[in-house]
Amino acid sequence: MTDAYITPDEKDLERNRLLCIVEGATARTIFNLTTSAFLVGFLKAMGADDTVCGYIVPIPVLAAGIQFLSPIILESLKFRKRIIMAGSLIHRLLLSSLIVIPFLPLGPSARLWFTAAVFLISHLSVAFITPAVSNMYVSFVPQHIRGKYFGKRESYLLLSATVFTLILGKVLDLFEEAGNELGGYVVVYAVVFVLTIINFLTYAKMKEVPLQHHKERMRIAEVFTLPFKNRLFVRYFIMLAIWNIAIQIASAYFSVYLVSDLDMSYTAITLLSLLNSVLYVIAAGIWGRFADKNSWTVTTMACFTILAVCHTLWFFSFRDSPLLLVLLVLAHMTGGIAWSGINISLFNLQFDFTPDEKRTVYIGFSAAASGIIGYLAAIVGSRLVGAFGKNDMVIGGVQINIKQVLFAISAILIFVCAAYIQIFMRKKKK
Repeated sequence: MTDAYITPDEKDLERNRLLCIVEGATARTIFNLTTSAFLVGFLKAMGADDTVCGYIVPIPVLAAGIQFLSPIILESLKFRKRIIMAGSLIHRLLLSSLIVIPFLPLGPSARLWFTAAVFLISHLSVAFITPAVSNMYVSFVPQHIRGKYFGKRESYLLLSATVFTLILGKVLDLFEEAGNELGGYVVVYAVVFVLTIINFLTYAKMKEVPLQHHKERMRIAEVFTLPFKNRLFVRYFIMLAIWNIAIQIASAYFSVYLVSDLDMSYTAITLLSLLNSVLYVIAAGIWGRFADKNSWTVTTMACFTILAVCHTLWFFSFRDSPLLLVLLVLAHMTGGIAWSGINISLFNLQFDFTPDEKRTVYIGFSAAASGIIGYLAAIVGSRLVGAFGKNDMVIGGVQINIKQVLFAISAILIFVCAAYIQIFMRKKKK
């Protein structure tokens, strides 16, 4: 870029906002097809057990640790689109390549290690540029319409991603019934590759807004010390750490519980996901307007409370319970309502609790540190699942699966997180 670069006008920004929706829709669809139940099924097709799945599924959280280094490069750049495009392309091309691994002349253990390595490198690539993506997107959207815009954007993202996952979930079931489950995944990852190309092209057509930057690169020490000098940010970071522990200790096992313990088909899981998505789409716009009238802090607290109720419902979803289907339906409904607000509120909340100057440092530090904390929580969850194996716990004469215990722990910690926001954050920043 040169000094003659023309700053985008309102028409350009409006076009950018439309492209952000298309980019987000392709990115969310790729994410859905390469994580959660789809990833668990793919790993199990290669011989992974629940413990191995528990290590691999939360790798994206661990990869966020690289964001400690992001500000060193990104803060010195006035224009960041090219590095964003490179990181995103590498990330999604590597994900597309995962389908090759089951066909390599390697043993089951080596294939799983190779899968974990490629998955990790892929997510390190996208995690590195995530703070820059956040800053770029916010630069396209004026403050007074952020709630409305990001609420609508979330609705479109979930709607498009759900259509793809519903169709491809059925494709996987058909291939599995025919005894060729890996053939179904070939179709899935072919779609991932096509969406990767579309995603890259949408980035290419965006017109970048020049961002505040520093000509001299930051020192590594400053990345670790600067955030703790801002008391407002520290309050936010503590909340984020509690949140990541609460979510990651059980997040890998919702899909595993459906697939391994409840023996549900991909079609049934996808239908529940569709219900989740319908509520998500309906609620996203409502949460956006709610945030514009109140604050992102209040919105986050309300969404956390609903999600805690959701995870409590998961805890009571016993395999032989006559209310199992009802509980799962309610859990997916409340989950959709909660996550539609959480995704947009956490994205915007970080801008309320971080200063404009050197913002990438704060965003990168919080994502990296809380991500590592979250992955450690995921390891704890995985070790507990591995220790108990197929054996249930008996509490009060009732047999309880260890995964249900993790759901309960998650629910309690999310309630604690919501209470923390009420006590330490709500009155501090509106």
